Amino acid sequence: MANNKRLNTKNKHISTNTSASKKKWYPYYVFIFLVAFIAYANTINHGYVLDDFSVIKENFVVKQGTAGIATILKTGYRYGYWNSPDNLYRPLPLIMYAIEWEIWPDNPKAGHVINLLLYGLLCVLLFKLLQKIFANYSILLAFITTLFFVLHPIHTEVVANIKSRDEILAFLFSIASILLLFKYLSTKKRGAFISALFTFLLALLSKESAITFLAIIPLIFYFFTKEKKSTYFTLSLLYFIPVLIFFAMRYRAIGNQAHLDQTSMVDNLLVAAPDFITRTATAIKLLGLYIWKLLIPYPLACDYSYNQIAIVGFDDIYVLISLLFYLIIAVFAIWKFKQKHILSFAILFFFITMSVYSNLIILIGTSFGERLLFVPSLAFTISISYFVLKIFNSLEKQVEFSKVFSDKVFFIILPILIIYLGLTWSRNKDWKSSLSLYEADILKSPQSAHMNYYYGLEIMKGKAMENGIVVKPEYLDTAIYYFKKARKIVPTFADAYDQLGLAYFRKNELDKALAYYDTCLKLAPGKSITYSNMGVIYFNRQQYDKALEAYENAVRYDPKFSDAWMNLGSTYGTLGRFNEAIAAFKKCIEYNPQNAMAHYFIGITYQNLGDKTNADYYLNKSYELNPSLKKQ
Repeated sequence: MANNKRLNTKNKHISTNTSASKKKWYPYYVFIFLVAFIAYANTINHGYVLDDFSVIKENFVVKQGTAGIATILKTGYRYGYWNSPDNLYRPLPLIMYAIEWEIWPDNPKAGHVINLLLYGLLCVLLFKLLQKIFANYSILLAFITTLFFVLHPIHTEVVANIKSRDEILAFLFSIASILLLFKYLSTKKRGAFISALFTFLLALLSKESAITFLAIIPLIFYFFTKEKKSTYFTLSLLYFIPVLIFFAMRYRAIGNQAHLDQTSMVDNLLVAAPDFITRTATAIKLLGLYIWKLLIPYPLACDYSYNQIAIVGFDDIYVLISLLFYLIIAVFAIWKFKQKHILSFAILFFFITMSVYSNLIILIGTSFGERLLFVPSLAFTISISYFVLKIFNSLEKQVEFSKVFSDKVFFIILPILIIYLGLTWSRNKDWKSSLSLYEADILKSPQSAHMNYYYGLEIMKGKAMENGIVVKPEYLDTAIYYFKKARKIVPTFADAYDQLGLAYFRKNELDKALAYYDTCLKLAPGKSITYSNMGVIYFNRQQYDKALEAYENAVRYDPKFSDAWMNLGSTYGTLGRFNEAIAAFKKCIEYNPQNAMAHYFIGITYQNLGDKTNADYYLNKSYELNPSLKKQ
């Protein structure tokens, strides 16, 4: 029977393991890694999903491979997709994607395998950290906490989505930094401390939210070590060195882009709140929903945007329940703070890591996202594990690895772990492709404008089209239904009008297409793809002056839009403006060097100008890129 007396938490310290004692932890490390691998093994053969396209497959900088690394370090997160500045700076995951593209081009399997390996490593390091800070408790506390974290279904979005590697890396490097800091405290080796600071810089370069660990690190020192306050205060202050380096790198790359942070109601439903009070009430309701998703991680969805979750005031029952819950745990955390109670630590950990996503002070780019619970969920798994062990008087029970699985506590949690594994395995299947994901999630978020829009996109791309040709026109009508539903939910949703225009273009209802394109441009005057699509219609109608104007607007708003340059060159050539055509085709090649048709048309245009030397050069280059062009 375990000893039930209260631990003397004021005298807790981090024990130093000998090399012999370290070996006894290896079975735990191997088991945790294997569980993580098994839980997500069915994601290995998945494709690109959601933001994987913008950060990998359709990112022209990432697709340059290692040659694009210098550009990645000097530009914003979505520069390679948007071709314009943005206010995010996360170069480390982009560098990894670029290296992967260099080695395994256009191979999502590699990305999924690496995500899985990194997640397994993260979970092992997490156990190692918990093992240290819970050194005066039963190993069951660290082990069960880690297993709950490994298998919690809320993490599927992070692990199954390659793009969300930024979450994994930020947490992994933050934990590694803390472990290195403990190593420094036990060995006093300066190299360990420098490594800790550098590793924290890597966390920041993965995702900005790692900055919350500036508060987590001293919190861990206070709760779980005997270090003097002056020691951990000084060490914590030195962590501002990598923070300053990060912000210097960020400023050099993107400057002050606060003016770009114009979140729309389509992305964050709180933008639609009529006043600050209502916005705050709805944000509190969403914070309550986060707790519910941790408790009952079913059903899960990739999108909860406007108008899936209603905007409410403080008279809403769910707002009041959420507010009461948070007030109770906040009071408990303060009450037990001086006693250094584990639950006080867990609550404060949740508050700190969740603060950047709360939307209470600053509106972020989304109102709600399961991926945002990735780090804060650790607080939940600590709390649940603590309660289980407390109920069975096992908080101080010492158990060897060989006997862990026969312990009564493990039998109690085993059904929960099996349910978690089943839910995770099942949810992973939804993440196989964008189409499979939206087919599953449209049933869970039917009132989300985003969900309807993206589902319409995937129906048009994945069911109506094949190799750019309409093969099942009936699915165009289905796509139109969802685009119109998205437009009905948010009447100012410019992208929905743009895709309605494209769908009607593919149905050859060109007047309707132009009408929707016009509406789109009234809502979003700088939308280059819409101008380019309008240009195609005008060109096919032989309205070359209008086509020329449309394509010129397209490249004016997006100077790196290679397809628009290609179309502009074709229009110039049709009008007999050959020199301007060549210049436009060369611009296309500048941003898409592998475009065989652009080389081919330059060669043909030089032939029209009587320049055989240049004509032969570009034609031969086009044949190298696409041998079938020789037959034309």
